[in-house]
Amino acid sequence: MNYFLTYLRLVVLLACLSIAGNGFAVNQKVPLALLVDLKGSASVSADGLQYKPITSGLFLLDGSHVKTGADGSGVIIFLQQDNMIKIESNSHIEILNGYIKKVSGSFKDMASSENVLKDIDQEYLKSMKSTFCRKTSKKMKVKVSLPRSMTVSKDYPLLIWSNCGEEYTYQLTVGNNTYDVPASKDKVVRFTLPELNPGEYQYGVKVLKDGDIIYKPKRAKTLTVLADDAIADLKKSKAVIDRLANGNLVLLGMRLSQFKLNAAAFDAYDRYFQANPEENPMRPFFIQACHDLKLKAMKLEQVGLFNPEGAGSRGMSR
Repeated sequence: MNYFLTYLRLVVLLACLSIAGNGFAVNQKVPLALLVDLKGSASVSADGLQYKPITSGLFLLDGSHVKTGADGSGVIIFLQQDNMIKIESNSHIEILNGYIKKVSGSFKDMASSENVLKDIDQEYLKSMKSTFCRKTSKKMKVKVSLPRSMTVSKDYPLLIWSNCGEEYTYQLTVGNNTYDVPASKDKVVRFTLPELNPGEYQYGVKVLKDGDIIYKPKRAKTLTVLADDAIADLKKSKAVIDRLANGNLVLLGMRLSQFKLNAAAFDAYDRYFQANPEENPMRPFFIQACHDLKLKAMKLEQVGLFNPEGAGSRGMSR
């Protein structure tokens, strides 16, 4: 065997992968700032050419421009500078390489942002991996796909799974407890779990039609109920998000997902995009939440919204 040729091929392959990876990181814009406390008239542009009016806070990517009118003002929280600025009325600023560039008007520095945007750039790039998926023409079977493990807490007791259809009801088993779950018209089924002691439980979901079980899982999954002290840092982060970022649901969802509270994270993203459907650049967070919960149909729908050219063109699903 020619070991030198094998080694050379391996080096070339690794170099190609490195180049592709670097290209992805460079070309993909990530959120660098967050506009909050917006008052009066203001407009935003992704490139400084076409502006659209805004009435509520939004995330700002590199190259974004913000203009305020005679009665307008807002607060911008920066990722890289760990600070905030207040943009005054009749002002125009640009976000350039994660920093602020004044075009006209004025702004003033504010206190530390307390790292309210900490990790958002890394989490964003990680979530982009879930936007790669392929359409399927296979007819979906009546079944409930659950992640291998789920996490809840007393403050975040939500469980979520795909809805098989309006004609189906469900039976949820957690440890020795069984709960009847009614039919739903929504795309997903939401169930608020009654309070359980912290610890690990086996859980699963059966599907029923007209009272008869038509699907039951082959094996149970693991549900972890966190104790309050396990999410003490999450509570601190939520308090900062509420105080500095007007309770931004994307930031909350990101923190929830870091604690593996994936159903609660999904719910936060869902509420955010119901209210802000135009915030498409942030949609990978929602797609990641769908992926984590094995909500395949909803994930494909969200990928289609994020990438209108077609989900199938973005590659293979994981």
